[in-house]
Amino acid sequence: MPRQGRFAATFGVAAGAASVGQRRTIDFYRCLRPMQDRFVAATLRTAPPAPLLFRSAPRTTAWVLLAASALLAVVAILILATGWGDVSNRLAIHDKRMVGVDIALFAASAYCFVHAATILRSLESLHYPAGLYVFPACVIDASGPKLRVWSINDATAIERLPEPALALRMHNGESVRIPVANAGEVERLEAALNSVRPQLQRALAEDDADMLAEFDPLHQSRVSSPISSTEALTRFSPLWMRLDWALAACVGLTLGLALSYARNATSDDRMYGTVVTAASIPQYEQYLARGGRRSEEVRDVLLARAELNEAQRPGTPEALQEFVRTHPTAKIGPEIDAAMRRTLLVELDKARAIGTVTAVDEFAHKHPGNLVDAELKAARHVIYAQALAAWKQKTQPDAPTSAFFERLAAVAEKSGPSCEVHFRLNPSKTFEDMEKRMAKHAYYPGPDALPSHYLTAEAMRSREQSVAQSLVEGFTAAFPADVLSMHAGEPLAATAAPPPGVPALVIDYAAEWSNALSANDKPRTLLAAIRFDFDARFVLPEGAPLHVSVKSGHGPEPWRIKGALSLHDYHTRIYDMVIDRAFDELQKKLANAFFR
Repeated sequence: MPRQGRFAATFGVAAGAASVGQRRTIDFYRCLRPMQDRFVAATLRTAPPAPLLFRSAPRTTAWVLLAASALLAVVAILILATGWGDVSNRLAIHDKRMVGVDIALFAASAYCFVHAATILRSLESLHYPAGLYVFPACVIDASGPKLRVWSINDATAIERLPEPALALRMHNGESVRIPVANAGEVERLEAALNSVRPQLQRALAEDDADMLAEFDPLHQSRVSSPISSTEALTRFSPLWMRLDWALAACVGLTLGLALSYARNATSDDRMYGTVVTAASIPQYEQYLARGGRRSEEVRDVLLARAELNEAQRPGTPEALQEFVRTHPTAKIGPEIDAAMRRTLLVELDKARAIGTVTAVDEFAHKHPGNLVDAELKAARHVIYAQALAAWKQKTQPDAPTSAFFERLAAVAEKSGPSCEVHFRLNPSKTFEDMEKRMAKHAYYPGPDALPSHYLTAEAMRSREQSVAQSLVEGFTAAFPADVLSMHAGEPLAATAAPPPGVPALVIDYAAEWSNALSANDKPRTLLAAIRFDFDARFVLPEGAPLHVSVKSGHGPEPWRIKGALSLHDYHTRIYDMVIDRAFDELQKKLANAFFR
């Protein structure tokens, strides 16, 4: 068998044959048990061949991963610390995206740590010390379970490198670098390799298995120990090493969520304490912008309370009404009502200072509600009471009139100030008999002398209006118009009832004959004595009316007329004086009863 072929066979156990100068790859855990035992014994220097050089497998990747894990953890902690409890910082509360960042950083840190542990555990779990071995027959990179092997016999040259290191130049151009500790070791290793190469070549040439086994730990010995186990060594890999990514994800998710939640909770507590202490609108708004878990309380109670205080500064109900409109979810109803009540009372005092029902009613119309209903009612009542008291002091009415006007004021306070005066002319019961008697009298000049031609409803209207206007003026002088005001109503028909629901002064009257006739020479005519019976009844929607009665009976007064007049004009003047005198007495009686 050719020399290179015989040597190559020693490395074909797991990887198969390879070209000259190429490295062989051998899966240690697929080798036969005797070869595994020989290789382990050689690496532990308990059986030949002893390695000429051993360099422990570097843990650089593991250390870098551990450093990266620590760095990522520090970055995650710094991010968690950034903005903590600072209500002005948008990172005070981590939202979903930031929680995702927290989880990603902790997961990456956990992965780096676990993967570093996996690397270290993988190296420690090998049955041999992991590293680079230089044996007399080969160089073996045993950093893992798969051994990479280069034959010393395939090297075309052994060169020194300045690192210090040695390099084997292989037939295929590949260079195998062997790091050493110092220059002295380089010389020792180079001398050892050069001294053993002739023996190795001779053993290969003679196919001396025993000699080859002395040089190569992977060469199959002719004789195996009868007491050694035949079961191949196996490598145990814990589940966490195989699923390090899943473990890192679980750790990152759990740790990230837990720390983010705890961090947000404590940050929220600190922010809440800060804004409660500051009690300022900007800080409340910043807290709401952060989305703290007490946002509802801050928005609907604390911020609402602070903004309510601001709304009270102008001192106007309109500002508070605008506050109520813009804060529909505020949960400080009693405070709002109290503030509104205080402001309304101030406004009511202003209206009350004006001293008119109109001002108070305008306030009530402008500010509807029931917060100051009692005070509003009292304010209105005071105005009515004051007006009534002033009227009593000036008028000094009798007890029935005083009691009636108290009831009239109560009706006005409840229903409004308007009162009406109506005249109701009733048909005469005596005119027919009177005119029959006149027609039989010797002085009867004809129909122009009959009083019914002059005591007509039309003749009464101007007198009724004069009396009504006098009452209107009397009420205007005695009472404010928004407390009590009299209005002249339309005359009522004899059988018509006064309008319901409104206080009304209804004056019923009739012109009657006084059973007396007087003859007049100049001009020759017959005159009748006329009597007016007035019955004034001041009617309220409830309760008894106030009665004022006037009876005016006077004969004609022809001596008051001077100059020549036609018979019609003469009678007109005579009976006009009778009517005027009766209505004057009515007017005086009513004025005396209401406004004396």
